[in-house]
Amino acid sequence: MLMAERLVICGGVTGVPGARNVLEMDVNAPEGTPQKVNLRLGDLCARMVQDVPAVLADLLEVASYVYCADQFTRRGRDGMRSMGAEWRRQFRFIIPVRRPDLWNRRDVIEALCETLGFLSEDAYALEFVEHGSPATGLQPYLDLGHSADRGFVPDEVMLFSGGLDSFAGAVDSLIGNGRKVALVSHRGSSMVTSRQSALLIALRNRTRASQLFHVYVSVNKGQEEAVEFTQRTRSFLFASLGLVVAHLFGQRTIRFYENGVVSINLPLAEHVLGARATRTTHPHVLADFTSLFSLLLGEAVLVENPYLWLTKSDVVGVIAKHGCADLIAETFSCTRVREATKRKRHCGVCSQCLDRHFGILGAGLGEYESAEAYSVDLFKGERKPGTDVVMAESYVLNAMKLAGMSEQGFFSTFGQAFRVLPYLPGPPDEAAAKIYDLLRRHGQTVARVVDWELGNNASLTHTLGLPDTSLLMLLKSTSMRSMETVDPAEVEPPASEQAAADVSRRSANGLFFAVDEEKERILFRGGVELAGAGFKLLRALVADFAADVTAGLPHEEHRLIKSDALAERLGIEEPTLRKRVVRTRNAIEKQFLDKLDVQIADDAVIQNVNWRGYRLNPYLLQIQPGQLGDIGSD
Repeated sequence: MLMAERLVICGGVTGVPGARNVLEMDVNAPEGTPQKVNLRLGDLCARMVQDVPAVLADLLEVASYVYCADQFTRRGRDGMRSMGAEWRRQFRFIIPVRRPDLWNRRDVIEALCETLGFLSEDAYALEFVEHGSPATGLQPYLDLGHSADRGFVPDEVMLFSGGLDSFAGAVDSLIGNGRKVALVSHRGSSMVTSRQSALLIALRNRTRASQLFHVYVSVNKGQEEAVEFTQRTRSFLFASLGLVVAHLFGQRTIRFYENGVVSINLPLAEHVLGARATRTTHPHVLADFTSLFSLLLGEAVLVENPYLWLTKSDVVGVIAKHGCADLIAETFSCTRVREATKRKRHCGVCSQCLDRHFGILGAGLGEYESAEAYSVDLFKGERKPGTDVVMAESYVLNAMKLAGMSEQGFFSTFGQAFRVLPYLPGPPDEAAAKIYDLLRRHGQTVARVVDWELGNNASLTHTLGLPDTSLLMLLKSTSMRSMETVDPAEVEPPASEQAAADVSRRSANGLFFAVDEEKERILFRGGVELAGAGFKLLRALVADFAADVTAGLPHEEHRLIKSDALAERLGIEEPTLRKRVVRTRNAIEKQFLDKLDVQIADDAVIQNVNWRGYRLNPYLLQIQPGQLGDIGSD
């Protein structure tokens, strides 16, 4: 279930008669008007941006509109119903662009919707119209700087937030490898801006002249106050600026530096679900950025994360290795930026603060950041009952569990890890082993810090007067110590023993199906069948499937039908097609489970490959309806 659709009309486009829940925004509106979107680029000069392709000017405006709509459209509140469904929003954008021919291509719209959808877990529909001022590029958005006039040519373009990870990446490249680097930032608050500026000054003081170039983007909507602070689409704006800067310098690679635990972002705190768990640098997101940007420019672009296999402690160690440990305290990691702006400190209770504090202590560098940097002390501070307590408990318990978990137990517990594999480099089995090793090392680091703290605060004297909701008291509580941390998979018999003990009949054949044209049904073994919309969907795919089987094509060469072509076959719109695929898959899975007690995979019948389309699973076996009884109902 999604919240009511939010119509976002951009760039002075004529409104939609009778539309409700409308947000109007315009980067070209006069100063002080309610719909004004302020977009500013710093340290670029007019000479640099005069040859920027129109599509990149479009991209920066599109990203600004998406980012502002994100901030000015409230999500569901903390006490959400329907398993967090109210957290997800539904947007429809109408945006003027200079290259409507390109932006309205189905592959571009699909790539953009998929990218934004996975990044924020909202639903998007986008319509692009002709721009009213097609000759206008980026010049109106410049805060003219001087760095660009020095003939700077970088070896690398990286995104710089001012957090520990991006700072480590800058230190690694600038000081560790002596590279010339263009740093790209988003300025979202005065407090974060001041932190970024302090770090930039320190880096310039520790590197040779003209080794560092910095450009920023600042985006806000007029004088209005934002109502939503999760800002999951911020990294799209961030990456879009990175692409513009990379293009200015003839580069085709953009780097996010983020430790792999946060990047892969498995649910280490079980209540951090959906878009509440940030996907800023998730491998899926970076792969989506790569695909979208390559489509827009018509040439290969790469968006990557060099720190994918590092833990937070590993990242902090990089900073110390290159002599910059004294700057750790200048970095900023808290997710509650709005509150931190008032406090001038990290909150100490959000997932990023927990990661940061454990990472610094795990690297043995606690002396470089005072406990006063946090509003709530990691082990002895009082946490608010509810989310703050659960976050701390879940974070530590999951880490302790990871520290001693076998690889089998890890993947049975965190099955989401398998969904990351298609977006990782190298063979899947090697990538899976690296994920396990990464998370195990993270768990071991947290466990070491916890053991040290418990050992140094074991006496009654140390614990007297501590709040009941402090992490130290929670760790010492009987209920927490006795919680079961062994996954059932850890004590299961080997698969060979389980198979030998299983007396139920198993078919050596694949998944059989038949098409009953007379009664308009798709039939599977055991009485599983599809009628209605599900029947029409599968029948629309059967002809190509049968032709590929008859031609003897290898499974991997079975053709895919693009979503627009399949929707046209069915006489429906593409958004309706996507919903129909999901409903059909769910119906098939439910019937197999209810009637046969068999769990089948999502793509056991209908497969889809990003950007390429849909097909029936090539491993299906088609027979005649009358033959289903011959293979039994197992």
